[in-house]
Parts: sequence; C-alpha cells; structure tokens
Amino acid sequence: MDELPSFGKAIQDIVVPTFGAYKPLLEKNADFIRSCKTETFRYGSHERQQLDVYSPNTPSIINGRRPVLLFEYGGGLVQGGKNIPPLGGLCYANLGAFFALKFGYTVVVADYRLTSHDAKFPSGGEDIALAVDWICEKRPGPGSEPVDLFIMGNSAGGIHLTTFLLLPDFTKTRERVLKGEDTRLRGVVLLSCPFSLANSHESREEILKGYFGDIQANEPLGLLKAARKRQTPFDFIAAGCRVAVINAELDPEDEILEPREDFLQEWLQMTDTDSRSALTIDWMPRHNHISPATSLGTGLDQEEAWGRQVASWWDGIRTFPPRGSNDITEGYGES
Repeated sequence: MDELPSFGKAIQDIVVPTFGAYKPLLEKNADFIRSCKTETFRYGSHERQQLDVYSPNTPSIINGRRPVLLFEYGGGLVQGGKNIPPLGGLCYANLGAFFALKFGYTVVVADYRLTSHDAKFPSGGEDIALAVDWICEKRPGPGSEPVDLFIMGNSAGGIHLTTFLLLPDFTKTRERVLKGEDTRLRGVVLLSCPFSLANSHESREEILKGYFGDIQANEPLGLLKAARKRQTPFDFIAAGCRVAVINAELDPEDEILEPREDFLQEWLQMTDTDSRSALTIDWMPRHNHISPATSLGTGLDQEEAWGRQVASWWDGIRTFPPRGSNDITEGYGES
C-alpha cells in the first residue's frame, strides 16, 4: 500500500492509521471473509484460552495428509484478540479465510493470556503448548487424514512461539508433534518477531520486566543462546521442521530489524547441516509491522503476495513425507 511509508515505522505510531487504511479493503471483501465456516472452542480453563477454527470447503491433501495452521497474533503482550473490534471483526477472520478457502488449510487462531491477566513468562509458551495439545486431540477441520501442523507467530506471538520451541519445559508437548505420523510439526514462521528487547521503547520497560523477569535470559535471543549450549540440532530441527524468519520492509530498525540480525547471526553459528538448512529468511515488500495480517483477504495481489508465498513454501515442505521418527534426536533439553 502506497501510503504506509508516510505513517513512519514506530510501532506505537502506525497502528491506528494502518487499521484505518485496511478497514475499507476488508469491508469490501467482507462476504468472502465471512463465508468461511468458523467455530469457537475452549482449549484450557482460563477465560482467555479460546480459539477460532476456520475450516476449508475441501482440505488440501498432499502425501495423504491435510494441513492445519495455528496462528498466534501480536499485541505487545498487553493487547490483542482473535477478533479486532476496530476492524469490524474482520481481522483475523480475514487470515483464517485466506488460508482456508484459497489453500485448503484448517486455520486455528488462538487467544492467549495477556499481562492484564497476570501473564508471566513462560505463559505464552504454555498457551501454545495447550493449543497444540488441543489440536492433537481434537484434530479440527474436515477430513480424517494425518495432520501436517504449521505454526505462525506474529510479533509478540513470535516471542511465545520461540518460548515453546526453545524452552525445555515444553519438551513433552513438542515430542507429541515430532514423533509418529498422526500430527507432525512441519514448519514455523516467525513473522516480524522482536527477538531482543534491549531497544524497546522506554514506555514498555515496566511491562517487559513484569512479564519476563530476567529479560535478557528469557527473550528469544537469550533462549536461543541457552538452547545452543544444551544441544544442537534442536529437537524440532532434528525432526525435520523448517523455520522461516520473515520481516516487513517497513519494520522498525531498532525494535525489530537489528534484533533480527543478532538472532540470525546466533542461529548461523550452528554449523550442523540440519540447523543451517532448516532456516529460510525473507521479506514482505511494501508492508509495515502491522499491515501483513490485515492485508490478507483483501483480494489484492500485491497485498496478499506474502501469504501466497508462505502457503507455497508450506506446500513445498508437504511434498516430502515427514522425517522418520528414528531420525529424531532423543532426550533434547529434558530437565
């Protein structure tokens, strides 16, 4: 969208104008977005542990398996929901409809606990683990085929996804989707994730300390460094899971792009073939930190290009069957 650069890059400044720019585009395509079958379920005991399931008319079957996407939105740990009221309930329904109706993915959009619910590290990882367990047990969406699971974490959702992937606390849940044939984790996307919080806006200092405690140890970069000391390749990498780090062209340098470079440099210090080849790095031209999720379902090719590219990447992964369970490194990170 041509007007996005004029909004600037600072996250606190671009939210309202970006929503305003995309609202009419989503409203124009509301019939498509609302045509997707949607159901709401609880995945845990807390009031925030609810999720929406968007079902395709016909699931995409590759190698006798069907795909499920778990999406974790952003919101700076303090806000966010599976529907955004200023956008008339069309976001994140737009994302669900886009991947479900255009690519045959069952899409799960999960709420998680915020700091207003006394969320503290590693609660974000706990909520993802509960949602993954729910997917394994309920097998949402049409079809009875085995599931290829993908997880996308956007901004703060990416923080929670790295917590789930890199913390030993979640080894057992990861094993559930890294072994066997029923539900297998095939790929994850870290979408405009703040990998380090050292350059966060000063107004967020109290919130970050309240959530993370030891920020440097518990932020994604700190978790990556600690995980590397325990064992590489990581259990999800040894199981054949692919990792994409994708950023918007207009992401802020201080809070997003510079920490991204630190995270990638740390990752690429792993010299084993599996770890290095599992990583994909890409950009979303013309997008800012807020616009990617709001751009899907607009029906505009340039706006939706990043989503089509991600879906194509996932389908390429699915062309190959899951790596055999005997190839998975045993005992990673067990405490």
